[in-house]
Amino acid sequence: MEYYHIPSSVEETLSIADNYSGNYTYFAGGTDIQIYRKQKLDTHDHIIDLSRLDELKSITVNKDHLHLGAMTTLDDIISSDIINSNYPLISEAAKSVATPVIRKTATIGGNLLVNNRCIFYNQSKEWRDSIGSCLKDKGDICQVTGGNKSCYARNVSDTATALVALESEIIFLTPSGSIQKPLTELYLPCGIKSNELDEHSILTGITIPIKAEKWWYRKLRLRKTLDFTSLTVAATVDSDRIARICLNGVSMSPVLIKEALKSLTLESLIKQARKNCKTVENDLMPLKYRREMINVYLKECWETLH
Repeated sequence: MEYYHIPSSVEETLSIADNYSGNYTYFAGGTDIQIYRKQKLDTHDHIIDLSRLDELKSITVNKDHLHLGAMTTLDDIISSDIINSNYPLISEAAKSVATPVIRKTATIGGNLLVNNRCIFYNQSKEWRDSIGSCLKDKGDICQVTGGNKSCYARNVSDTATALVALESEIIFLTPSGSIQKPLTELYLPCGIKSNELDEHSILTGITIPIKAEKWWYRKLRLRKTLDFTSLTVAATVDSDRIARICLNGVSMSPVLIKEALKSLTLESLIKQARKNCKTVENDLMPLKYRREMINVYLKECWETLH
């Protein structure tokens, strides 16, 4: 039996979550979790709807920092004059997610916390049962590599790629108080549990401290809309000429390369990216093509940043 809860505050949300520890799912925009429910990848009895948490729906500027509430929709981000004028990379990333209709309900927090994906896992229960389960589900091997130690399900958040390149920080609330830390520390190099937020925490906002003097963004996918990324690259250069290049969709967590632009070469950039991206054959696009496109995207990015 399913139970549906609609709290009106973050505190009430955490209280409900504590009451049903281990047996609930947060429902933000719902654009991804509904598919997980249909495919029986999420079978928790309790659904906690966050749509009434108006305190988490905001776009504000405080001194030199931009703050995004976690329940701000991607459509609101795209429509924001503040973001388009000062942080266009964020708007560009939001535009690349799904479709215009989906972006009206999909939230920035939900996109940052989207579950890692793999073509052997994100299927119907009947399909998974027919081939045998995997490490991310309830099996004891990885269907991609045949190994029994590591899951290589890909992180597919497009907004995370841009926000990491902008050196963003996240704010989350726990029963003991509010915590702020770099967005890069949210993600784990693991396909099974892709982020470190535990069930007693809730993401409340994102803070962006820098404005990029130059930026670049590209996303590779089979179709221009709807599909999850096969490779996303976002890059920034700040006033100190520090380059931040983030790649996603090709590893279990976003890969960040940060270095002074004057000491970075295209060859070393590509070498670092290829070394740190744990790319395996778990996407609809062929592995060889995705690896080649890392080189192509980084070359285009390099020419723009210079």
